[in-house]
Amino acid sequence: MSHQGPACATCREKCRKCDRTRPTCKRCASKGLVCKGYPDKFRFCGLATRGKWKNQTAPTATSSSKQDHEVQQPIETPQIPTFAPVENSALLEDQEQILSINFSDHAMSHNSPSDLSTVWQSPDHRSVELDDVLMLDRTELLLTHYDQEICPHQIALTADGAHNPYRKFILPLAYEQIGLLYAVLGITSFHLGTVKKDRYLRDTLAVVYRLRAIRSLADTIQAGISGNIHDNERDALFATIQLLLLQDIHESGISSHGVHITGAVSICNQLKLMDNLTKDDERAVFFLGNLAWLDIIRSFASPSRLCFSQELRETISSLSKIDFEQVNGCPRELFLLMGKILEHGKAHSAGRLDDQQFTRLLENARFQLYSWNANDGNYPDNDKRWIAVAEAFRHACILYTSRLIDVAQPAEAVIIQTSVTAILDYVAEIPADCYLLELLVMPLFIAGADALSPHARHYVIMRLDNIKAMAGVGNDLIRTLLQSVWDARANQKKDDRSNIPWMWFVGFPQISEERPS
Repeated sequence: MSHQGPACATCREKCRKCDRTRPTCKRCASKGLVCKGYPDKFRFCGLATRGKWKNQTAPTATSSSKQDHEVQQPIETPQIPTFAPVENSALLEDQEQILSINFSDHAMSHNSPSDLSTVWQSPDHRSVELDDVLMLDRTELLLTHYDQEICPHQIALTADGAHNPYRKFILPLAYEQIGLLYAVLGITSFHLGTVKKDRYLRDTLAVVYRLRAIRSLADTIQAGISGNIHDNERDALFATIQLLLLQDIHESGISSHGVHITGAVSICNQLKLMDNLTKDDERAVFFLGNLAWLDIIRSFASPSRLCFSQELRETISSLSKIDFEQVNGCPRELFLLMGKILEHGKAHSAGRLDDQQFTRLLENARFQLYSWNANDGNYPDNDKRWIAVAEAFRHACILYTSRLIDVAQPAEAVIIQTSVTAILDYVAEIPADCYLLELLVMPLFIAGADALSPHARHYVIMRLDNIKAMAGVGNDLIRTLLQSVWDARANQKKDDRSNIPWMWFVGFPQISEERPS
């Protein structure tokens, strides 16, 4: 008799541990209770009870035994119901039910993922753990929120709203891979907790889920480095790292999981993905493209943190679809050029380039940035505002490169203020309700760090508030960093025009050491 699979309905209602004995639970029998039996695997995604999913069915797994999981061939991505656009009333019904829940009242007993003292099953029994988490009502509510409220803001969808790869790729994998499921639940708990102002959801449950995702991620990375990993595990690993980075950025503005990007790169090298990836590997290419861009963003504070190689970035760029620009905003030509610039910065930090070589390479790169014509770019649709987005990124790259060439150059310098003005002018072409606005956080921050006039600084904060209102959450640390730079400049002596780099305030030791006392 198998003890695997989800707990019986009676034990779930009583919030107690079930022995999973079939056909009826012995714990129920010992207490004189009627065992209500065992629900189908993935119950909530197979038959929903409210809103637009009411009475909608989906395939369920035929077995959850260890033996069945070991012999399944070939491995295919599980399918879940397609979340098609619904009437506003149905969506409102779902969201009202989610927002009315007090998640603190839903903290489960010792068998809950909110209990950090729980010792979960070994990796051999991850299917049981996956079932347990999927069966929680809380999981259903969080996945619904991720689908309806987070997915649409992770990509700048075109006017017809077609093809959201986050919905297409991440959700099906999360129903199969426990680490990715925890990552989805973690970022969703933080988002919903922020919206609801629920500290338990935002500060406790989100952290617990993230820790469980990291635990699972470490096991998967180790398996990948040893070569014992299949495509679904590999792609779920890439997606998990991305969600962990995004949750970090939402919570603190700083990514602390660079070691996991290194793990992803190691797996790419181990599996020789640069040689084996094709356009048919759409899912892997999509996740790797997003990770490569996040790698660049997190390396702005210190180029020595760069993990992806230029060769891998070029492979990803050549295979990526137009959704690369829809997710990241930056045209891939600029993405590749910024990769080269950061590679030079990394080599200079390591002593492989002297100052003269470094300056010459960066000046050549800055010339290429000035020469790049945004009108020749490849954009997702014919909306002319994509050109404004591209120009904002181009001038942000120019401004960052100028700072690498001469970090001490005063903010008042013409070359600095020309880029600041250009960025803000191009951002001004994007209305507050435009789907492209959420792509512009990086250019706004780069411009804001060197903005001098009160009205320019006010405009930067106003546009960041526009993005926060659209997405439901914002990055408060960005505002804190900008205010720290502005306050430091305000406290300078009148005859002191030395630069105040924003990198001084991000908390990395190797950068803080360069800050004068």
